[in-house]
Amino acid sequence: MKRYVKYLLLLPPALLCCVAILFHHQKNAPRMIRAVTETDRSAWLMLQGWHSNFLSSRPVAIPENFPESYSHLQELLHLPLHQYAGKHGVLYTYQLENSSLYAELLTADGMLIGAQCYDPEQQTTLDFQGKPPV
Repeated sequence: MKRYVKYLLLLPPALLCCVAILFHHQKNAPRMIRAVTETDRSAWLMLQGWHSNFLSSRPVAIPENFPESYSHLQELLHLPLHQYAGKHGVLYTYQLENSSLYAELLTADGMLIGAQCYDPEQQTTLDFQGKPPV
């Protein structure tokens, strides 16, 4: 009987650890952000703090490998770019209002899978607060 009590006492901490691990993975997991319509994409840019003007869209082949700074930015944004390596998508370009910055949103299967903000004059990629990704 004492053996069962010992296992019963160990059960709550074990369950707590499992729940903590599950929530940690969900927090860091890539987000699935709908990007089917112009409204979807503009809303995401607004969530990043930017009003934007749509400029263009074009189909693109998503490369197998990405520069480290770009990969790091996608991880910061929790976007699932690496899951789409080697596939096809659509690249949307926006001019960000009240700045000289542009944004590119990469979509595939109706979802936002990659994004970058950049200054074309300085040829630098920035995070969506206008700073180089660390």
